[in-house]
Amino acid sequence: MSGKSRNRPASADRGQEGWRTAVLHFAKGRSLGDCAADGRDNILLLRLLAALMVVFGHCVLAGPGTRVYAMLRELVPQIQTHVVGLMMFFTISGFLITLSFERHPELLRFLRARALRLWPALIVCVLAWAFVLGPMLTALPLREYAAWHRPDNPYAYAWDNASLFRVRMLLPGLFEHNRIPLVVNSSLWTIPVEATMYLWVAGAGTLRLLRFPWLTSFAIAAVFGVLVLWPMSAGQFHYMSDLKLTVQGFFGAGAIACLLRRHIPVSTGLMLAIAIACTLASHTRHATPMAWLAVGYFVLWFAYVPRLPSIPHDWDLSYGIYLWAWPLQQTVVEVGGVDDPLVLFVIVVPVLCAIAIASWLCIERSALRLKDFRWRRERLAAQPP
Repeated sequence: MSGKSRNRPASADRGQEGWRTAVLHFAKGRSLGDCAADGRDNILLLRLLAALMVVFGHCVLAGPGTRVYAMLRELVPQIQTHVVGLMMFFTISGFLITLSFERHPELLRFLRARALRLWPALIVCVLAWAFVLGPMLTALPLREYAAWHRPDNPYAYAWDNASLFRVRMLLPGLFEHNRIPLVVNSSLWTIPVEATMYLWVAGAGTLRLLRFPWLTSFAIAAVFGVLVLWPMSAGQFHYMSDLKLTVQGFFGAGAIACLLRRHIPVSTGLMLAIAIACTLASHTRHATPMAWLAVGYFVLWFAYVPRLPSIPHDWDLSYGIYLWAWPLQQTVVEVGGVDDPLVLFVIVVPVLCAIAIASWLCIERSALRLKDFRWRRERLAAQPP
């Protein structure tokens, strides 16, 4: 009996210690650097969530009832769902791309890996729409569709979009009567922006600027402040009309998070505090910057804090969904006459997932295996005599 009495205080102490540890972990969490080094993350799920948010936002644009279905705009009137998805994409991209160059500071390997990630799936998508699906869906005769003299001819569409020299969104006779007429793939404009940010990271890495994280982070923040925050405070900046600059700023924020990852805490408590502050500021002049802060921190929190089931076989479906979503939505609207955003979303998502799986298995995964490819002469030189 006395032995049991002696054990009770020890058990209580252990319980109190466990409670204090849980509270401390909730409030303080871990550093982003420790999270990134852990090897466990939800990044594929995060990218999939961002892609589906872009799809949902575009479904809202494609049909009536915008205020009914744009859920985020009920909380923060200045933000649209598909734009939040883009912000999430560019934030995690800035973090991962900068981290990639830090871990493998080889310029040619970096550029090869980035090219293999962007181009193969993009080329297949634009060629399929220019020369297979476009001729099937056009309202024009095939001879008129394929005429060289047209400014929206399919050859220019395929070349400019695949090469990233210029973004073309029109093909002859497609989607003329939709709510957003003529536009074949509105999402393509972000691909050259993403590629440009890759080049900036490559340039900074080659110049060894990534070795000075505080100085480089200050420079990125200063540029963002001058180009975005200062005009915003004067009422001269709107994130939708300056969307290209907005998403570049989120890429820069992701790069700063990577550079200063040892000093950035990631915790559920801080995420909750930022969410509450964002809600309280939702109808004030601070709504947009607070929403941006919430989105950026949510990316880091979602990527590393929750313990979520992983996507089977590490399939990255986000890029395939992103590339094919808009033209598929336009097709369903035109052919099926669907104009309700929620119905459109329910119809296109399963088809998009099937296309994305095929794109990942047949194109993207195979292309990425070539990023560490060595030419035959290099392989022979690496072999022992």
